[in-house]
Amino acid sequence: MTETASLETHRLQITEDAAIVLDWTPPTLTPARSAVFIHGLASNRQGEKATAFREGFASRGWGFLSADLRGHGDADGSIRELTLTQCLEDMAAALDWLAERGGGEKPVLIGSSMGGAVAAWRHLAHPGETGPLVLIAPSLQFPGRMAWQLGPAAMEEWKATGVRRIESDWVDLEIGFGLIDDGINYDPQKLLRGHAAPTLIFHGMKDDAVDWRTSSTFQEDCPYPHIDLVLLKDGDHRLSEHKEFLFNTMWAWLQGR
Repeated sequence: MTETASLETHRLQITEDAAIVLDWTPPTLTPARSAVFIHGLASNRQGEKATAFREGFASRGWGFLSADLRGHGDADGSIRELTLTQCLEDMAAALDWLAERGGGEKPVLIGSSMGGAVAAWRHLAHPGETGPLVLIAPSLQFPGRMAWQLGPAAMEEWKATGVRRIESDWVDLEIGFGLIDDGINYDPQKLLRGHAAPTLIFHGMKDDAVDWRTSSTFQEDCPYPHIDLVLLKDGDHRLSEHKEFLFNTMWAWLQGR
């Protein structure tokens, strides 16, 4: 263990009218290494997993960055305006900020649910800039999966009204149809064929938001060989009750990378 750096909070302007919020614990080891946590839909940078991971990485001398994407937590914007492109723009700005702060080369990206899709698409677009990926209950078919689940009639209603309310055990929110319009640009098959990052996936087999079989299929069908999948038989979508196991397994896995 090593001395832990203090937590810093920063607002990062993305557009003239909108900023995201970053929590940053600088690295204390040389050479510097860092991990970046990307939250899921309707979550934020200070969830249980993000907090536990920050403590774990910081105690080992790593830097740790977590961000509220626009429409989430303390960031500006609205979830009604959410698109995957916007999430990727926010993540690009956060990673540029991290590079300027000396976070080290090729940070590890840790994406939860929707954040898993953000991490995977970011690596696909900029493969030389990030290190291994850790994906927790990743929604790798986001946002197209929402359209498939709803069916044509519900999709027509969503398009006509411009907004749809999404309710589950985890969320209760309204999302604009722009998410689906933008989602046309993100073909899950392109991600499957092009994915080429050492990847560790955790998925709970009692996940009622993103079926664990989607992660199993991704591992089996992706041409890239270095994808490891850990299934938790009693795990739900959030896996918050398993956060210590997640960190310890992730840390041991990263030591081989």
